[in-house]
Formats: sequence, structure tokens, C-alpha cells
Amino acid sequence: MGEFDLNLSTRPFPAHRATTLLLGLLIAVIGGVSIWQVVSFSRYTSLAAGIRGGEQELRVETEALGERLTGLQARLDRPEATAKLNEIGFLNNLIARRSLSWTRVFASLESLVPDTVHLLSLRPAFAPDGSLQVQIDVRGRSIAEVTGFVDALEESPAFADVVLSIERKLDDAPISDVNVSLTVTYFPEKPLP
Repeated sequence: MGEFDLNLSTRPFPAHRATTLLLGLLIAVIGGVSIWQVVSFSRYTSLAAGIRGGEQELRVETEALGERLTGLQARLDRPEATAKLNEIGFLNNLIARRSLSWTRVFASLESLVPDTVHLLSLRPAFAPDGSLQVQIDVRGRSIAEVTGFVDALEESPAFADVVLSIERKLDDAPISDVNVSLTVTYFPEKPLP
């Protein structure tokens, strides 16, 4: 007798439909990602080309500005330009000295000096930045009284950068007075305390 294959199942063929559907979906996702990558690559390539072009333009502009700066520096290095700059600096310094109110400087100091501390000398000097450096020599009955004056200078908005340079106790003076030399920066635009 001949052999025949009898399949009595209700689903005679294996279920390839779900696998085919999943593979088709996977191929569609891979295709979408590939298209996105191609579009992104072309977009970023054009952006990179634009950046390279901008960089080249900026490089050329930087070189041109460097050459111009070198030319201007050469003009400023000439003796007549240096003389003019020195003259301008000298005139600016004269204007700053003339516009300084010495009355205001003394009024600021007077409001800060305690009764037991005496100003011995006051030597002004203008710094290159235009600020006024004042060297002050004071004498007090004790170091605590002089310290009170230094603290008042440090708290005042018109004075800054208080630096003590010399401190001496006078043994031959009555009540063993203390001499102190200090340097302070004065800001005339700040209000009086």
C-alpha cells in the first residue's frame, strides 16, 4: 500500500504569520533609522561646511586685525607719539591734583582722629592709577588709641588699604607715647563718614 501523509489538525501549516509580521516591522524600523541617519549625516555635513567657512572668514579677519594692530602699535612707538602720550599723562595728573579738595581730605581725617591721637605729618602722593596715597605719621598715648584710629580708617568708605609701616614706643616721652607711620589710599569720590 502506498503511504500517505494524513494531517488531521485544525491548522495544517505552522504559524509563520506572526514571525513574518515581526520581521517586517523590524525591517521597517531599521529602514526608518537608516533614512534618519542619512538625513542627519547630510544636515550635519552641510553645517560643518558652513562652520569651516565661517572659521576661515574669522581667521582672515583676525589676521587683518592683527596686522592693523601691529601698524597702530608701530605708530604709537614712534618718539613723537610717546612724547604726546607722556604729555597727556602729565596733564591728566595735573588735572587730578587740581580737582582734589584738600579741605575734604582734612575734614575726612578730622572726623576719624580721636582726641588722644595727634597727626604729626601728612604726605600725599598720586599713584599711577590716579588714586591718592597718603602717608600719615601719628602719635598716641597708647597703642590702643592709635589702633582705634586705624580701625576708623579701615571702616571709612573714603579710605582703604591701610598699611602700618613703622610702630615705635617712645620711652623718653611722657606716658610712653606711641608713634605710628601708615599709608592709606584716599578716594575723593566717596562720601564723608
